[in-house]
Amino acid sequence: MKMSKTMHLRSLAVALVLMALTMSFSAQALPSFSEQTDQPCKTCHLNIGELTPEGRLFKLKGYALGHRVTPFSFTATASATKVKSTASSFDPSVNMPKNGKLIPEEFNLYVAGKLADNIGGNIKWTASMANTNPLFQSQGVQTGVRVGSDYFLDASDLRYAQQSTVADQSAAWGITVNNAPATQDLWNTTPVHTFPYRSSSVLNAWGIGQFGPTTMIDGGLNSQTTGIGVYAMLNDALYLELSNYFKSSQGSSVLQLSGPVNTINTSSNPYWRLAWNHVNGADSYMLGTFGMVTHLGRDVFVAGSASGKYTDIGLDAQYQHITDTHSVSAQATYISERVDWGSRSVAISHDSALGTLTTFKTKATYDYLRTYGSSVFYFKTNGSTDNLYWTYNASATNGACNQLNSLLTYCSATGTPKTSGVGFELYYAPIPNIHIALQQTYNRNFLGGSTFIDNSTGNSRAASDNNLTYLYMTYAH
Repeated sequence: MKMSKTMHLRSLAVALVLMALTMSFSAQALPSFSEQTDQPCKTCHLNIGELTPEGRLFKLKGYALGHRVTPFSFTATASATKVKSTASSFDPSVNMPKNGKLIPEEFNLYVAGKLADNIGGNIKWTASMANTNPLFQSQGVQTGVRVGSDYFLDASDLRYAQQSTVADQSAAWGITVNNAPATQDLWNTTPVHTFPYRSSSVLNAWGIGQFGPTTMIDGGLNSQTTGIGVYAMLNDALYLELSNYFKSSQGSSVLQLSGPVNTINTSSNPYWRLAWNHVNGADSYMLGTFGMVTHLGRDVFVAGSASGKYTDIGLDAQYQHITDTHSVSAQATYISERVDWGSRSVAISHDSALGTLTTFKTKATYDYLRTYGSSVFYFKTNGSTDNLYWTYNASATNGACNQLNSLLTYCSATGTPKTSGVGFELYYAPIPNIHIALQQTYNRNFLGGSTFIDNSTGNSRAASDNNLTYLYMTYAH
């Protein structure tokens, strides 16, 4: 007899809780940052991914506050990801393997903390059990992925930091070297560390994208670049940063990402950050802007495509009220992207030489005793109409969405990337080492409207078919 969907999810929840209880009895040591500062995790973290003012100060000062300890930590995540419907797919066991099944999703090893006076870092190596290597039929249509292993240097940050006084004004300043634009940022609003602070790795294997199309700065260059920059915080109020990113060599398998890689083709790819910060007792506020100009050699989703210039400009804001008992926070981020593909792309891979994409995300969180919490979130993506790029075409050989040489799993029925939806996350942290969460996403629109196209079959698919349930547990040591 087949288990019902409700029974199946209940079994998954019970399995994760039992795992958490088993680990909680044996978990003794705290992660290296906590040991280094002699402070509990809640001093620097509101929840698993959100920093408090103290946490932002620790990062600003180069992860070097406190005393030197053994800088090794690790996290391990088990999870279950379930998409609402697989009815449109070529073969659900191939297109969406492991759907609804409990898997050991990811293992992360960190070298994190104070390395020397004024020098520290957060270096992260990831082993993912849900990689993104696509499998193709003979005609080139993506029919899914093998869920195997993927090892790479994840978003990492190495810093040198100093504290100075200039004209009676305090200035904390430093140098950052990292491999993911915005991973060095102090707040929880920019890409890399924005909400949701954890999302399913299986989604990348399925080719879904939890929030639909995203801008280049929003993860498109993670673990694929090397950046160096200078930053300063003046009077604990004004933060400035200017960095530049270069193409990185991925010759070693332990540093590689599987699947398509965006390739920078110039040595000038500037990133900037400007933010106003204010802390008043339990309350903290931030208003800011950030952005990046990226020159890519080609579009990895379009064979033979021309190079492109991506200009991303973001606006963000954050509010936090943090106490030992009741805490609330809210974040919002808006990113506008303008892409210049050049005249060579017209009628080959795009309708016109210029395109736009905008994304908006916001969330609010309530936390009780740093043990129980809930978040609600909203997201929206839109952009210029580009039928040649976004629209499904079973007979075309160009553009990104066709059945002859496409890497995309899903295509638009309207020629736009329009996507929107809402969701929530409930979490429970029985001890600082354990974080258990249930995340649910509901799509109102996906890739153009209430329906879109499954590229493996040409079948129509409802936006709500991509509604997601993500249940996970992370253990840190």
